Amino acid sequence: MSAILKDPEAFEALCERVFTAEFVGLDTEFVRERTYYAELALIQLALPEGLVLLDPLAIDITPLGDALQGPGVKIVHAGRQDLELILQETGRLPAPLFDTQLAAALLGFDEQIGYGGLVEKLLDVRLPKDATRTNWANRPLTEHQLRYALDDVRYLRPVHEQMTASLATHSRHTWLEEDVAALSDPSLYRFDPAQLTRRYRQGSTMPPAAQARFSALLLWREEAARTANLPRGWILPDTVLVDLAHRPLAHPDDLARRRGIDERAARKWSAAVYTALQTAPAASAFGWPPATLSADQTQTYDALVALIDARAKALGIGASLLATRRTLKEIAQGAPAESLQRGWRAEVLGSEGRALLERTRCHAEPA
Repeated sequence: MSAILKDPEAFEALCERVFTAEFVGLDTEFVRERTYYAELALIQLALPEGLVLLDPLAIDITPLGDALQGPGVKIVHAGRQDLELILQETGRLPAPLFDTQLAAALLGFDEQIGYGGLVEKLLDVRLPKDATRTNWANRPLTEHQLRYALDDVRYLRPVHEQMTASLATHSRHTWLEEDVAALSDPSLYRFDPAQLTRRYRQGSTMPPAAQARFSALLLWREEAARTANLPRGWILPDTVLVDLAHRPLAHPDDLARRRGIDERAARKWSAAVYTALQTAPAASAFGWPPATLSADQTQTYDALVALIDARAKALGIGASLLATRRTLKEIAQGAPAESLQRGWRAEVLGSEGRALLERTRCHAEPA
């Protein structure tokens, strides 16, 4: 029978084993439907001597952050959210790191291949999928749920071994090191107002004054959601923010008359929303590039797409692994092209890529 480790003394001994382990497979389960911050509900570990389930609801897991700094490789699959949770709960990111989804993408697999799909392709093992909607904060968990959770780390080591050998064969191990370094950078997980507003593409079609109001409302809602630890949509829905950006309130009480907001939310947030709108700057500091490209920008964008697609095809990898279409559009509009000007991506694009990006930079500079 599978058991969840809850005893503090046993956890202390586990941390010692984790720190000295040759490898540690790592996965997490969490719930987030009713909160802003994800609630870590279960940690799965694969160690040389076996598999472990750890209960973060029963013990303080802070020491695990130090334990995951040992010299052995920490293996994850699509680990960004797992790493964010570990950082949130322990203050540290696991290192050194190996992400099997990143490695698979560099070897020509689908960039978003799931753990189950990768295990099936490499190891010919089909994993069950019938516990994906489990509420992992419930206790007790069933034996079936526990075994399902353990399966998420059971095969990380053999997948890692195959991926490592393939990366070496294709001389792409340094590529993975670069991409994992980005995943291991704590700044990736810090709040970034520019990245927040960038996610809401509705702003790109708004006039400047509405953009400024929309940006102010997004930032206000984010702080309100974080403070209350509630989902963003429970504060105010996106549709309401878009409407308010176009048609700001004349008076705080007007919020109750807007479509898509209930009476209780209107009472709670009307004054704060009115203030956010009244104090919004004339122009957003975190603006959106225009939704459409100019003729010159379209020419640049098409050239970038053609080059990226050709290089990706020659390498047998997905084009978006080099750069997404959205990134290329922003570069054509004058955004920095740092991701294509360093590391293995710059090497792959070669002199043709350098020349094209230099022309793009020159066209973007004011005369």
